[in-house]
Amino acid sequence: MADPARIVPPVVEVRERRSGPWLALVGVLLISAMASGVWLLGHWEPQLLPVRIIEVEGELHHHSSRLLQETISERLRGGILTADLKDLKQAAEDLAWVGRATVRRVWPDRLQVEVEEHRPIARWNRDGLVTAEGIVFRPGTGTVPAGLPLLEGEDRRAPEVVKRYAQWRDDLMLIGHLIQTLSVDPRGAWRVELVMGVELYLGTEGVDQRLARYIASATQLEAAGQPLVVDLRYSNGFAVKWAANAEPQARATTDRPTRFGKRG
Repeated sequence: MADPARIVPPVVEVRERRSGPWLALVGVLLISAMASGVWLLGHWEPQLLPVRIIEVEGELHHHSSRLLQETISERLRGGILTADLKDLKQAAEDLAWVGRATVRRVWPDRLQVEVEEHRPIARWNRDGLVTAEGIVFRPGTGTVPAGLPLLEGEDRRAPEVVKRYAQWRDDLMLIGHLIQTLSVDPRGAWRVELVMGVELYLGTEGVDQRLARYIASATQLEAAGQPLVVDLRYSNGFAVKWAANAEPQARATTDRPTRFGKRG
């Protein structure tokens, strides 16, 4: 029987597994395979799954469907799966008259483009148009609709000018007048020119109240003669410049407010 004191325990040998280099190699191979797959997809996908039809929807008045189709086609990169819809949407909206566009895929080979054109309510400065939302766009020469009123001001003030135009247009229509030009200069001074040829100077302060003062007096002014300019930049009155054929007695009566108040 062996002496227990002489039993020697077995030696356990621990060997380190050297898998690091193999894992790195596998990672490199996977990345290379993915890159190759992406390249193959980009190279072959437009040929295997091309976009064959670009369909335009929406009520168009100033751009033809053909122009939109050509614009999208020129900007198109890739097939039905890889086409960049955001870039194509921007291409459509870069056209002057297009206010909003949406682009979607229709399997298997169609892009559907829906557009909404700007609807201008007035001309803006010398070369632009403006919508009811105060969006200014410049479509270029030869495409500005006739008969629109003219709004003038800095582009950043377009929403404010449009808002006042809508309000004052409705107020003036109650007495049978239409706005031909509405402008605000860099100092914030407002001026209105009516279709009948009268210019209204409203100044920078209390412009709504000053216009209301003119509306309340318009019938009396027109009965007295032919006003050309009505300066409402007074605290409690206005000054009138009359046409040459106005009656002298009427002109003398309505000129009195030029002495009233302080202009602003």
